Amino acid sequence: MGSASLKPFNLLFVGVLVCAVLMLPVAFPAEALVVERTTVIYPLSSPYYPVVLTGKDLPPLLNRPLKALALYAVNAGELRPIPFQIDRRDAAGAFQIPTGDAQRTVEAEAVLDGNDECVFMASDIGDKTARVPDTLGASAGAEIELRDPHTGQRGWVYGLVFEERPPVLSPADYVAYDPERDTVESDIVRIGFAQEKPFLIDTILWKEAETRRYARNFTDTMKIRHRGKLLRAVPFERTQGDYTSRLTAVRDGPVRVIRRTSNRVRVLWRLKTPSISIDFIHYANAFFMDTRLDLPFRPGLFFSDVETVMSLDGRPDPGLPRTEVFTHSLRDGVPIDGTMSDQKKLLNFSSDNALVLANTFGKILVALEVERGSPIRARPYLMDDAALADPPENIPGQFGNVGFLSTGWDRLDTAVHHLVVSVYMIRAITVDDAFRTLRQAPSFIR
Repeated sequence: MGSASLKPFNLLFVGVLVCAVLMLPVAFPAEALVVERTTVIYPLSSPYYPVVLTGKDLPPLLNRPLKALALYAVNAGELRPIPFQIDRRDAAGAFQIPTGDAQRTVEAEAVLDGNDECVFMASDIGDKTARVPDTLGASAGAEIELRDPHTGQRGWVYGLVFEERPPVLSPADYVAYDPERDTVESDIVRIGFAQEKPFLIDTILWKEAETRRYARNFTDTMKIRHRGKLLRAVPFERTQGDYTSRLTAVRDGPVRVIRRTSNRVRVLWRLKTPSISIDFIHYANAFFMDTRLDLPFRPGLFFSDVETVMSLDGRPDPGLPRTEVFTHSLRDGVPIDGTMSDQKKLLNFSSDNALVLANTFGKILVALEVERGSPIRARPYLMDDAALADPPENIPGQFGNVGFLSTGWDRLDTAVHHLVVSVYMIRAITVDDAFRTLRQAPSFIR
C-alpha cells in the first residue's frame, strides 16, 4: 500500500509516536576534558626507577597551584590517581624543605615553577586514553607521554588541575619517616642513622618477603676516610670522627623521603671546612646520597694527592646469609668471608663505577655518579680482612668493607660540586639484570 492510502487516523498515530520518541531522555557520553600533550624522554625499562620530572618538563602545568594538582594513570581501562609528590627546588638546585609554620604557609600557596620536581614511580605509569572525562571535576589537564631512550618503551600519566575543588589523591604511601628513631621504612627495607653523626648509616634491614619481618642488621658502620698531603709535604688523614653533623630538615611524602644533614670536617685544629649538605633521598626500593659541596677556595692551594674512601663495613654474623660482590669486570663475584684474596685485591684496581652485592635477601645495586667534566675519578673499594685493624679506630675486623675510592679532590675549583651515590635494593633480579638496571637508570645529577 502506498503512502497516499494512509488514513488520517494512521497519520495522527504516527505523529504522536514520533513526538513521544523525541521526548525520551538520550544518554550522551560525558564530555571529554581538553588536555595538552607533552612528551618526555625518560628511562622506564625498570619498574624500580623513580620518575623525577621538573616543571620545565611539564609546560601545561607550569604556574598552576601545587595544591590543585594530581596525577592519574590508566590501568586495566580505568583512570585512577597514582601516588606522587611535588618537591620545590631553588634556582641553584637545592631542595626547599619547609622547616617552620611560616615556610609551610608559603609552600601551601606556591605554584609549580620550572625548578620544582614532580615525582612518581615507573611502576605506576599507565596506558594512553582517548579521552579524560570532565566528570572528574578537573578544569585543565596534561597528557604526559614518557619514552625510554634505551628500549623505546612508552607510558602515560595525566596531570590534572582541580581549581574548583580539592583533587582526589591516591591513599598509597610507599615510604615513611620515623622521627623518634630517625629511620626510614618501606615494604622492602628499614634504614637507620647514627645518633651522634646523622649523615652516617648504621642500620640496613631487609624486610623478608615471606615472613614480612625485618632481618638482622648486616651493617657495622659507614666509614669516611680522607687522605692526602698538606702543603705538599705533611701527610694527613681525616675520618668520620672528624665530622660534625646535624639533621636540619626532613620532608616525608608518599613517594620519597628527603632527609638533609649539614656537615663540616675538621681541617686543622679548630679550622673546619664550609658546610657540606648531604640529602638522603629515599624511595620504596632505593636511596640516593646526594652531596653538594660549595667550595670558596681551591683545595689544591693547600692539599695534594687527596683521596677519599666512602664505604660500608659489614658484620661477621653467622645468622646472615652468604654475600658476594660483583663488578662489571668481575662478573663471577667474590664472597665476603673475612679473608682478602688476590682476586679481591684486583677489584680495587678496576675502573668500574658500579658494584652489586648479592645474597638470598636480594641484590644491592650501587653506583657513584659525578658531574660531567669533573676531575674526580672513582673506582670500587673492597677490604675483606677480619683481622685487619682500620685506623684511627684500630678495631680489628673489616668484614666486607665495600664502597668507592675517589681521587681528584685537590683539582676542584671554586664552585658548587655535586656527586650522587645511588643504591637500589631489589629482591628478585639476576646479577646481569642488576647491572643493566644501573646502566640504564636515570641520572640524578642536574
